[in-house]
Amino acid sequence: MNSVTETCVVNVPRDSVFEFLSNIENIPKWATKFVSKLTLVDNKYKALTPIGDVFIRLDVDKKAGLIDIYAGPTEDNMTPAYMRIISLHETSTAVMFTFFQYDSTPDAIWEIFCEWIKIEVDNIKRHFS
Repeated sequence: MNSVTETCVVNVPRDSVFEFLSNIENIPKWATKFVSKLTLVDNKYKALTPIGDVFIRLDVDKKAGLIDIYAGPTEDNMTPAYMRIISLHETSTAVMFTFFQYDSTPDAIWEIFCEWIKIEVDNIKRHFS
């Protein structure tokens, strides 16, 4: 199974970074390649993406600094991406973002996702600059 991880370090306290990234409504602000619009339908979030409308949800653990992002065409068919928010110092935080290539992801789409994750992590870094 292929994987890709991109990391950035920002000069912002961990809690501020975590609060921003763990708020699902902020996804269009940093995941600009994947999410162009986010809507709430029947208390569930849907994202407009280049591959169509997808359900999207976050599972978060603030203490551990974990943000698991699930997206897919149905609530029963969602694949995860993983973020880890790590305090390096009082005012310095690392953000690690990891994707895996699942069997359902064609190689051509995987290559696009690998490019997008770089852009999205750069967007996070820019947001906190």
